[in-house]
Amino acid sequence: MELIIDKIDLQNLLKKAISATEKKSALPILSNFLLEAKNDKLIVQGTDLEVHVSVSVFAKVEKEGVACVNAKKLTDISRLLPSNEVYIKIEDNTLKIKSGKTKYNLPIASYEDFPMMYPFPEDNAFVISGDEVQKGISKTGYATSKEESRYALQGVLFKSLNGSLDLVATDGHRLALYTINRNGTGEVEIIVPQKALNELKKLLTGVEDIEMAATEQYVFFRTKEWILMSRLLEGAFPDYTKVIPSEFSIGIKVDKKDFVEAVKRTTAVVEGDPKPVKITLKNNVMQMRAFSSEFGEAIDEIEVDYSINQPEDEFTIGFNGRYLIEAVEVIDEEKIEIKFTSPNAQTLIIPLDEKDSYKAIVMPMEIA
Repeated sequence: MELIIDKIDLQNLLKKAISATEKKSALPILSNFLLEAKNDKLIVQGTDLEVHVSVSVFAKVEKEGVACVNAKKLTDISRLLPSNEVYIKIEDNTLKIKSGKTKYNLPIASYEDFPMMYPFPEDNAFVISGDEVQKGISKTGYATSKEESRYALQGVLFKSLNGSLDLVATDGHRLALYTINRNGTGEVEIIVPQKALNELKKLLTGVEDIEMAATEQYVFFRTKEWILMSRLLEGAFPDYTKVIPSEFSIGIKVDKKDFVEAVKRTTAVVEGDPKPVKITLKNNVMQMRAFSSEFGEAIDEIEVDYSINQPEDEFTIGFNGRYLIEAVEVIDEEKIEIKFTSPNAQTLIIPLDEKDSYKAIVMPMEIA
């Protein structure tokens, strides 16, 4: 291996791959990068056996070759190189790096021991927008379960429909759904772990199209510059279509910022989690109330278009305030609609813009 590469390109390349490596593992090879120089590219792979990332960038390749080198040490060194031009080559079983007057000689490991990435399943692929995937991950990830016992709910469901793809997350108390368009005939109904989605967000620029495909055990995302492969989560994901109500008794349109800030102000008296908040719809007013036996009571109001004839027509429902905040904060629009069914049933929150395909479901909370 012998090549010349731009310092910034090398830094960006290693930055994208480093978090996929395993820092402390029973398999020392997982703390390494697999470097490959070929076809005027430097390809860098990193894996922890759950997530596998392969990224590439242009390099002037004088001699093709493969090497395994410590990922953290190479990444740290790349940040300190003095010159824009970096010379890398293998000589005497050592990775030699030269930049300006600075030289490094790094030991290399046997690349035959590095886990190989499986081939991309071309027959089951379809194309999605990188920008839309970024939005989908950001708008659903908050609703994944943090409980280790609910293994399947720790990831995001990707389910292909006719011409679209649903991204769904739920922890049993709330649900987030975002639908994006897709091109192609490949089919998926898979649960992608949160770590893989975090790695995917780091790789995405928001302007590229992505090929996506899956096998029984793995999901793949691919562009011209990189490939991400991840092991899937196993287990049953609930039928999310049954959770979203089709009929509602009340629909309230409200300013997103006003709503979120009112919930935050009200729940400020509650320490820890959950943060119970009681919402009451009165004449032209949405009242919020939170109570803490230690820190007292908070009441806030925002104006809404809602009218009642009798005091007994007031509508009251309780929620975990944090769930409301997280469901609404990811919405890009300034106006939202909150659709209630009954005080004991799930509530739907959506952007007022019909072009935005985000939906959030929040289950009620019984508050004395």
